[in-house]
Amino acid sequence: MIADVQMHKGYTKVLLIREMDTGTRLQAERKFAEYAAKGVIDRGSFPDAEWRITDEVKRRNIRFETGGGTVQEWTGCDEGCFLDYVKSYTVLLLGTMAASSVAGVSSSLVRLGCCGFGEACTWDVHISHALQFLGMIPDSPGYIGAVMERIEENRTLDGWARKPRKLADFRYYLRFDRYVNEFWGTAGEDTKDYFFPVYLWWRLTSILPLRATEFLLLPGDCIHNRDGRWILTVRRTRLKKRLQKVGYTIHADYTLHEYEVPEWLAGEILAYKAAGEKRRPHEKDTLFSPARATQLGYMTYCQMRRRLGEFKEKVTGSADYPVSLGDTRHLAMINLILSGGSPVICRELAGHESIDISAGYYANLSAVVESAVYEKYRENRGKVTLDGSLKLRMGDRHGMTEVEGGHCDYAGLPGGDISECMKNYREGGHFGDCRNCIHYYPDQDGLRLAVQEGFREKVDEDGMFLMEMIEQVRRGNGAQEDITSALLRLQNSSACYRKALERKMEGEKNGKTKQDR
Repeated sequence: MIADVQMHKGYTKVLLIREMDTGTRLQAERKFAEYAAKGVIDRGSFPDAEWRITDEVKRRNIRFETGGGTVQEWTGCDEGCFLDYVKSYTVLLLGTMAASSVAGVSSSLVRLGCCGFGEACTWDVHISHALQFLGMIPDSPGYIGAVMERIEENRTLDGWARKPRKLADFRYYLRFDRYVNEFWGTAGEDTKDYFFPVYLWWRLTSILPLRATEFLLLPGDCIHNRDGRWILTVRRTRLKKRLQKVGYTIHADYTLHEYEVPEWLAGEILAYKAAGEKRRPHEKDTLFSPARATQLGYMTYCQMRRRLGEFKEKVTGSADYPVSLGDTRHLAMINLILSGGSPVICRELAGHESIDISAGYYANLSAVVESAVYEKYRENRGKVTLDGSLKLRMGDRHGMTEVEGGHCDYAGLPGGDISECMKNYREGGHFGDCRNCIHYYPDQDGLRLAVQEGFREKVDEDGMFLMEMIEQVRRGNGAQEDITSALLRLQNSSACYRKALERKMEGEKNGKTKQDR
C-alpha cells in the first residue's frame, strides 16, 4: 500500500507499507493529525469510534462500529485490534481517494470482518481493498489466507463486476426533451429563474458529458465572449485520474476547462446571472445559489435532485418520470458514439483517463436506435431520422435500381459505380451482399423482416465485440487500433439498422396511405 509519494528533480519516490505493525499505527496517527490540522478531518480523534471528513463539496461520517455484529474468528483478531487496523488503513487512504470513497471502503472492511467464513469467501465489495487489507494483517492465521484465496477465485477479471448504469427506454428522454422545450417557451420569469439549474443541466450535459457535481460547481463567472465566440468554463474532477493525490478542496481536486457553446445558451446563462439579485447569496464561486443555507455554500446534489423532482412533477405530471441526474452524461456519450465520435473524443469529453473506461457506453445500442427512430418518426410523422439529415421515402421505388430480391437507392449504381457494393460482403469473401447494405430495399415482406432482425443482432454483436477488444487492450494483448476498428464497425452496423427501421416505417406509412385511398 502506498504510504506517500515524493517528487524530487524529476524522479518519483514511492513509500510503501506492507504490514499493519506498530510503525504503521504511528504513521497513521501522524497522518491523521496532519489532515485534522488542514480541516479535512473536522470531527473526532484517532481513538474515537466516529470521524467526519470533508472536501468542501461533501461531508461524510466514518464509523468504526460493528453495529451489533461481532468480529469473526477467521480474522485472527479481537474487535479492538481489528477496528484499529481498519482505522490505520482508512487514514492511509486519505490523499489517494475521494472522501466518499474512503468512507465506503472503511465501512465495507468493518462489515467484512463481521461476516462468517462462508460469506467472507464470496465477498464482492471493494475487492481490491479487501484483499490488500487482509494481506496486511500481521501473522495472518490460516483462515485469512483461505478467505483471500476464495475471494480471488470468485473475482471478476479487471473490474468487470461493475454494472453499467441502467437507463430508461430512450423514448422517455426524447419526450422529456420535448416537455422541457415546450415548458420553457411559456414559463414566467420567476419560474424560469427557479428551474434554470434543471433546464441548463438538461440542455448542456446531454451534449457535454459532465458529471452531476461538475455541473453544480460551474464557476460563477463561467461565460465569456472571446473574439465573437462564446466560451463556457467548467470544472472537471481530477479524482478519476490515476496517480493524482487528493487535496480535499475544490481548487486542488478540480481543474478548469473551456468549451465553445452556441450564442443562445450563453444568452440563457447571462440572463440568469443578471437576475441574480433575487437569489440567496452564497460563499462558493458557483453559478447556482443553494436552495437553502448550507454549510457547504453551494447547490448540493441532494438539493438538485429535489429541484429535478419538482420540475418533473410540473412538466410531466409525475415526479417519478424515469429521468435522473446521472442519465444525461450517458446520453451524451451514446449520442457521440452514434454520430461517429472517435474513442479519443469520447474519452476527452467524458473526462476519462483512458479509452477503456468508456466501454460501458457501447453495449445494447440497438434499443437506443429503435427508440430514437420510432419516437422521432411518431413525433415528426416520418420526416426525419435520428440525426435529422436523411429524409424518409414516402413514395414508390421511382429512381431506384432493381437488384436481386429488391431495389437499391444508390445513385451511382446505374453508371457502374460499385464502391458502395464493395463495402458489404458475406461469408466466404463474396463482395456485394445486398442484405448487409444500407442502400438495399428488399421487396418480400419476409425477407425485409429477416434483414431488419439481422441488422439488430449485428448491432448488439458489434457492441459486445468492441467491449472484448477493450478487454484485450486492458490485458495487454491488443492495440488501441483494435478499439478504433471495432468502434467503426459498431457505428456502421448502427447506421444500417437505423436505415432498416426507416424502411419499415416507410412501408407502414405507404400501406396506410393505400388503405386511405
